[in-house]
Amino acid sequence: MVEGTIIVYLVILLGIGYWANKRINVMEDFLLAGRNLGLLLTAGALAATHFGGGMVMGGGEYGFIHGLSGAWYGISCGLGLILLGFLTASKFRKLSFYTVPDYLEHRYGKKSLRILGALLSLIAIIGIIAAQVLAARGALAILGFTGNTGAIIATIIFIVYTILGGLWAASLTDFLQVIIAGVGVVLASALVLGESGGFSGMREMIETSRGAVETGYFSLLGMGGRSILWLLLPTVMYTLIGQDFYQRLFAAKNDITAKKASFTGGIFLIIISVFPSIAGMGAKGYFPDLTDGGQAIPRIIEEVFPLGLGAIVLAALLAAIMSTADSLLTAGTSHIINDLWIKLKSGENDYEKKEYLRMSRVFTLIIGLAALIIAILVPRIIDVLIHSYTMYIGGVFIPVIGGVLWKKATGEGALSALIAGALIAIVGTVFGIEIGNVPVVVYSGLVSLILFIVVSLVTYEN
Repeated sequence: MVEGTIIVYLVILLGIGYWANKRINVMEDFLLAGRNLGLLLTAGALAATHFGGGMVMGGGEYGFIHGLSGAWYGISCGLGLILLGFLTASKFRKLSFYTVPDYLEHRYGKKSLRILGALLSLIAIIGIIAAQVLAARGALAILGFTGNTGAIIATIIFIVYTILGGLWAASLTDFLQVIIAGVGVVLASALVLGESGGFSGMREMIETSRGAVETGYFSLLGMGGRSILWLLLPTVMYTLIGQDFYQRLFAAKNDITAKKASFTGGIFLIIISVFPSIAGMGAKGYFPDLTDGGQAIPRIIEEVFPLGLGAIVLAALLAAIMSTADSLLTAGTSHIINDLWIKLKSGENDYEKKEYLRMSRVFTLIIGLAALIIAILVPRIIDVLIHSYTMYIGGVFIPVIGGVLWKKATGEGALSALIAGALIAIVGTVFGIEIGNVPVVVYSGLVSLILFIVVSLVTYEN
């Protein structure tokens, strides 16, 4: 029954991709759904971009390790979307760009900012897709797909339906997948709490199987302020500048729709964030032999759920993973086609050329395969996410948000901030360098901010 449910679900995804393909005539249809998404589809697409393998599988993993405070990754995702609604959603949609680097060149008049911003964003996007592939591998392990077989199968599926239907297919499947995944994780946590007798019963079960629980395991602040900050800052900051989010905003019907969708998606994510962590906590009590928190959600589905419900929740888990992966594929393709080909190499701005549509599909395939290779090489889900966020944020956050908030910001200030922030973030991430236990995203951002202000003041002309 489980296998049948999953097969039906995957066939539906491919069917949606095939149907959406009929609505795609030019590149704008493929990458931006013809700029015609309504409130529900836009909100669903924004929420789905976060509500994937990181938030579900990673949230379960963090719940297993840290307890209730593992929900902070999901809370951070929701807060990021709400801030996006307040700060830039409406303004950026009015400008009708394709990418965030479009804004950098528009604001500062420097093509070098477009190129560097696009490259950093592309690296982050591929890393985040890799995290979804890792999550899919864990989910499909339930069906007996050992090693990297599950990762390969999942990658092929989301690449194929994205190539077929572009952002139209991604948005339609995102809306469907957010509903399925939301219901699935709520059912998972409700069953775990019901079976263990509520939080008190869960505590007793964990203490019986593993000894006394850590202080704060059942507290929302249990992992400590520094760890929460490590999750909160890069996640919120990435949301404010991430191409995968802005692409959904650029695809909305208008600026009002974009703003409302940001608020709607953010509230949904905050509400849903606690449920994966509860399921992960339950796995710690149910399975004394389990040491890999990344397997918390799959083990709950496989061994605790009734057969029919397990099939539904597994489909929900795959839904969440696919919904993020397809969003990122189209975002990465936008950088290659728009920022690194049309605006720089070809010199032509005829977005209706059929050649660009064909190229978009080819690079969607290439990006998906690159993410698969990275996923096979890197083992942990949220680590991949945070490292990917950090490198992009270190360089791009200050030039984008600073450009919105400060009229005196200059191209020279933005370029120096981007280069210095990115280099510090990359070195700090690769070598694990921290200053006084401060996350690298903080001190790379501070250096970027200082250079941004100082150089802008020196080079600003009235």
